[in-house]
Amino acid sequence: MTYKFNNVYINNKYSLLSSTKYDPIVKDNVDKCVDDYYMNEKTIELAESKYQELTISGLLKKSRILKENIDILISGDLQNQILSSTLASSKFKIPTLGIYSACASFAEGLIIGSTFVDKNNSKVVVSTSSHNLVSEKQFRFPVEYGAVRKRVNTCTASGSVSVLLTNQKSNIKVESATIGHITQTNHKDANDMGSAMAPSCAEVLYNHLKETNRKSDYYDLILTGDLGEYGTKIMKSYFKKMSNIELKNVLDSGSIFYVGDNVYAGASGPACIALTLFDYILPLKKYKKILIIATGSLHSVTSSNLKVPMPGISHAVSLEVEY
Repeated sequence: MTYKFNNVYINNKYSLLSSTKYDPIVKDNVDKCVDDYYMNEKTIELAESKYQELTISGLLKKSRILKENIDILISGDLQNQILSSTLASSKFKIPTLGIYSACASFAEGLIIGSTFVDKNNSKVVVSTSSHNLVSEKQFRFPVEYGAVRKRVNTCTASGSVSVLLTNQKSNIKVESATIGHITQTNHKDANDMGSAMAPSCAEVLYNHLKETNRKSDYYDLILTGDLGEYGTKIMKSYFKKMSNIELKNVLDSGSIFYVGDNVYAGASGPACIALTLFDYILPLKKYKKILIIATGSLHSVTSSNLKVPMPGISHAVSLEVEY
């Protein structure tokens, strides 16, 4: 399902990067780089909530807007029952919607927030975060175990991004969005999320282009979330079988986020596509029409224990940028 928006703009962003391991491409443009997995907190889980708290407060200060003037805060992360988002949101007393689409949560937040802005002229903050140590501990093995990693593994981007959505015109317009549906193959390997998400990414792209009557080259760039090196190949192959079109303008955030050695299949996490978009792609001042497709693997500890196939979800958001 595709929705058109009339007057929805991203007015500002505040980003935080918490680890420069593997040399992230965004490190020179983020608003705050702390290179700290613990943030003086007792646990890594509490540290991640601190990331989100800092980006929300940083966004409000940067935008010169009081928290009392924000109508809705929409936030999501990967921790059990979105713990990072709920702990961070409790600091602000802003009406809050907690969301979960795994690594596609940021795009889901943009879609929900844009709807409120478009229909009610609301002022909305959309926030997300991820933390490498937290994700490894929750979904695979704590890094202290020294478990052998597979080539299909990704390294979760550690950080947070918060953005302000209003009807006040800026250089980034949210033009339209397509909500994806859940896809499920027989894939069950929690180490390989790219393969689980690839079909949903291809399908939401296909549906977006069909429903908007556009061709893939309408966009200067199609920026996917965190398919990684192998998931991106699967997605392109899947899309070609559906449409008989070979995609040439696709760039995967996870595949380019790290430039160092031993990055396996790339980066992942809800913060991955947000950091890449705002702190790498937009500073290039190269792309005017951008379709972001955030990708999420909806597996959990429970689903892994039950050995059920991993569901995938992707959401697409069309941005028009002026430089």
